[in-house]
Amino acid sequence: MSTRPERPRERPAEILIVDDMPANLSLLTSMLTAQGYEVRAAISGAMALMSAAASPPDLILLDVSMPHMDGYEVCRRLKADARTADTPVIFLSAMTGIGDKVTAFEAGGVDYVTKPFELREVLARVGTQLLLHRQRRELERQRKELEERYAQVRQMQAALRGYLSDRAWESIEESVSSNRPSAPAREVLTVLVSDIEDFVRLSEQEEPGPLLADLSLYMATVAQVVYDHRGEVDKYVGDGMLAFFRSAPDALAAAQEIQRSIAGFNEHQRSQDRPMFPTRLGLSTGPVLLASIGSSGRREFTIIGDRVNTAFRIQAQSRSGGLLMDEATFLAAGSPGGAVPAVVRIRGKQGEERLYAIAPEAIAEGAARGGSGEA
Repeated sequence: MSTRPERPRERPAEILIVDDMPANLSLLTSMLTAQGYEVRAAISGAMALMSAAASPPDLILLDVSMPHMDGYEVCRRLKADARTADTPVIFLSAMTGIGDKVTAFEAGGVDYVTKPFELREVLARVGTQLLLHRQRRELERQRKELEERYAQVRQMQAALRGYLSDRAWESIEESVSSNRPSAPAREVLTVLVSDIEDFVRLSEQEEPGPLLADLSLYMATVAQVVYDHRGEVDKYVGDGMLAFFRSAPDALAAAQEIQRSIAGFNEHQRSQDRPMFPTRLGLSTGPVLLASIGSSGRREFTIIGDRVNTAFRIQAQSRSGGLLMDEATFLAAGSPGGAVPAVVRIRGKQGEERLYAIAPEAIAEGAARGGSGEA
């Protein structure tokens, strides 16, 4: 029997709903309460400001069209108040124009849901924003803790400095300098690269505010799947992502789950008349270097090597909604069923390389069977 102490349960998230229509307040309150959230309501902008200032909630659902003070002004005042500036605001509105949405984001909103809304959509967006809010608060807590520890170290350094010679002190500073790169390591990893097809065209045609809001939700969806499958996000590269896994089966399962999640995301985008993000995925397995690289002004810990380059090139040749993997990944993942072999010449590499593709249809069939698409 495990003796590890149980982690304390987090308190339920508290949500403030602001709407001048009692029927909407009642519906949203019932829906959110049923999901375990603590809910309180305000029927006007003025009431919302007083309630939020007295006890800042974890998230606010805010109607736009209200008498005396509309939702945009309420949001601007919330963001101007230090007590509520960090509280995420999701707008609820029957107005569907791009200008209305841009105004909402410029006022400080993090999302925009059009009425009549689907309850599942509201719950999904609320859950995403609460997760992001918790992560931001945790990062802020860690930042403050690090600042306090750094101040303590500086005090200890000042006390120690008086007992050492200049040469001894310089030697210590050199050995702990943040500019000294970490010792590189070589590991066999499975590298995953994602990319949105034709995103450059979207970035030139769509309004930047709503498009970047959509992209942020998309990235959060992809990253969460990576973490759920014991992977690590190395970096975001424009509209793409570089991640790595120590287990090829985990990487393959994550890749298929990403495409299923993005299929649902795109279905929602279509229903909202928003651009869809068709996604290509590439997987490559082999030795890579984990190292700290950069200049004295900026360093980052990252993965580099031939398999990283191969993963980028493989994804460029994969089908949207499907995935393409090299032979090493195919074998390390247990030769999964549904993978179709193909001999392909990869740009920038000599000779041909055997790759394996899993088509979008096979990934969808795997979801229907409740599995990973393996035979």
